[in-house]
Amino acid sequence: MDYESKLNKNQFKAVTSSAQYLRIVAGAGSGKTRVLTYRIAYLIERMNVHPYQILAITFTNKVAKEMLQRTTALIPNYPLNELTISTFHSWCARFLRYEIDALGFPSNFTIMDDEDSLGLIKSIGESYGYKRTDDKNKKALDFIKNQKCYGRLPSEAVYNKFDNNNKEYMKYFEEYEKRKNQMYQLDFDDLLIYTIHILEKDEVIRNKYANRYKDILVDEFQDTNDVQFKILRLLCNENTSVYVVGDPDQTIYTWRGANQGIIMNFEKVFAPTETITLNENYRSTPNILNCANKLISHNIERIPKDLFTEKPNGNEVTLKSFPSSFLESQYIANTIEELKLKDKNLKYNDIVVLYRSNYLTLRLENVLTSKGLPYRIYGGQKFYARKEIKDCLAYFKILFNEKDDISFERIINVPRRKIGDKSISILKVEAENNNLSMMEYLRIIHTKETELSGKIVASLDDLFKKMDDTKSRLVNKNESYSEVLDEFITDIGYKSYLEDNDETKDKLENVTALIDDIRTYLKNNPDSNFTDYLNNIALISSQDEIDDSDSVSLMTAHTAKGLEFKYVFVMCFSEGVFPNQRALNENPHALEEERRLAYVAFTRAMKGLYITYNQEHSYVTHSMLFPSQFIEEAGIKLPRNIFSPLGFPETNTAQPKVYRYDFEGYRNNTPKQSNEVMLGKSNNITWHVGDTAVHEVFGEGKVLGIDGDIIEVDFKDYGRKKLLGNHPKLSKK
Repeated sequence: MDYESKLNKNQFKAVTSSAQYLRIVAGAGSGKTRVLTYRIAYLIERMNVHPYQILAITFTNKVAKEMLQRTTALIPNYPLNELTISTFHSWCARFLRYEIDALGFPSNFTIMDDEDSLGLIKSIGESYGYKRTDDKNKKALDFIKNQKCYGRLPSEAVYNKFDNNNKEYMKYFEEYEKRKNQMYQLDFDDLLIYTIHILEKDEVIRNKYANRYKDILVDEFQDTNDVQFKILRLLCNENTSVYVVGDPDQTIYTWRGANQGIIMNFEKVFAPTETITLNENYRSTPNILNCANKLISHNIERIPKDLFTEKPNGNEVTLKSFPSSFLESQYIANTIEELKLKDKNLKYNDIVVLYRSNYLTLRLENVLTSKGLPYRIYGGQKFYARKEIKDCLAYFKILFNEKDDISFERIINVPRRKIGDKSISILKVEAENNNLSMMEYLRIIHTKETELSGKIVASLDDLFKKMDDTKSRLVNKNESYSEVLDEFITDIGYKSYLEDNDETKDKLENVTALIDDIRTYLKNNPDSNFTDYLNNIALISSQDEIDDSDSVSLMTAHTAKGLEFKYVFVMCFSEGVFPNQRALNENPHALEEERRLAYVAFTRAMKGLYITYNQEHSYVTHSMLFPSQFIEEAGIKLPRNIFSPLGFPETNTAQPKVYRYDFEGYRNNTPKQSNEVMLGKSNNITWHVGDTAVHEVFGEGKVLGIDGDIIEVDFKDYGRKKLLGNHPKLSKK
């Protein structure tokens, strides 16, 4: 293959360099996936590296699949079945399937998703006397995730010994690990941590893999965390070539442990490093890139570079301001309709609406629905997280692992078997007293004294018989795996159970889609088993579920990383929203990450970029919304005669004003949540927490809280009510 004719000068240099350690700083839209796939092809075709000796790490499974397809197309005469392209988590899951016995752990483990982890934490909380809905459980899980994000298990956890909450969270942590291990389950963080423990503990295993991989390539390297980087180093020896591709300007996951310093200081670990910058953009127009370049130039922690393109200028970046989120949403929907009318070949899936947080979409969804515009939200509930899918998967999991209390508790009364919470609590206690899982205990419950009723035991005996028959059919392998599972959930009455509920058509179709998904996976992966399938779907991310359905995409800017669309709308681009209030309150590092996130959002656009914001009152920021400081930083002019900083229309129409916000002043005087509200439209009262309010209907009450122009009052006779503070029927005693 003639590589030089297919690549620009810097791309060609990046693909063909003979340096052992290479850092490719690849700007947005500069063809980094192209460079990675050509590099792999070059190693195999020109450098005679066997595919078995190459490990390529990607950020998502979707990109891994795309890279394999593109590499295969480049060198079709080379068999690539032994080429490994996967995410860190997927590679570690496969590694552990073969090597986890080095830790004395069974190889038939399954992977817990976030919902499973929370379910286990809630169960632990119940044993400590908390309700399942208690906020203590969520905080305990956050504590555990924070510790494990840095590779720490309970014996290595860092916490303030004098903090009572942290001491209690440590109890959760220890019990969480104990119960999880008893069920032969690993969470996402375990995949990385256990891999490190094995590679550090067993020199034979480490050398086996370090000697295997001659070339290791890592995509999206700017979002690598310390634990992942440690795995990379453990897989290297003095002969390993390391090739990393990333863009410090697109580091947007530090809240998840990503360490920008890893790519910035790569040459300090792997020396000597050759750095090659890719800054020719093939995606966006010059007008879009100019805004993106100006915006990101305000960051200090970066490797300076300016993206450029040979494309024509295209349309100016559009900025629109609205007095309400409803009007903002109407504008977005109307503009989508106009774009479709102008370009008959434009598809809805060429358009994306990006936002900082999921809560912002409600008004837009309502407007899109009313107009009949198709849309799909990504980053919300995934297919495999839907209740009916989780139910079926729980049944399938306990067919193979009777120690899995999380799955068993989920389905013990689904379909309904008249087993209430009290009976489940009794079962948990009796099983724990016998050092058995709930299912294991029920298997021998006839030999024990139990408080469970005979009817409950009999109903579960019937379920176990059907399970045993299904397991026997699966072990014999005489029938299609997926068809046996389909018959099983029909036989136990789960499909009939769905038919007795609302929205049955969608739920039954989802179950059918699940069975078909299992059938397809096992057909395409004949050497895999059902446990492999379960672990594979546990590792699927929001972006992996993006498909080619013709609908407008709605997603957070985080989810959009690595994607591109012809037209991009960035909505609610307001101070305190994007950048969010937390970043404004914290430190310059947090604000720089928000700016990088906005840069990622801008650079998703190929032909058109639309930025919108509204100036209504926000109950999240507890203030009127102002345009984001990033607008001015991107060199975009703010609209004339819209709203003043106080949120009211300009009254001086003789000399139109350009709204200019004192960004520096705002940063130094960030509005905090107030304990008072001043409203002068009707009753001219300034409310404070603790005031006595008098309502013409509800009588007297005490002001408990204030949220913007809403006050919460506890009335003596009518209880708590939320009211407008300027309501004419309210007075202050």
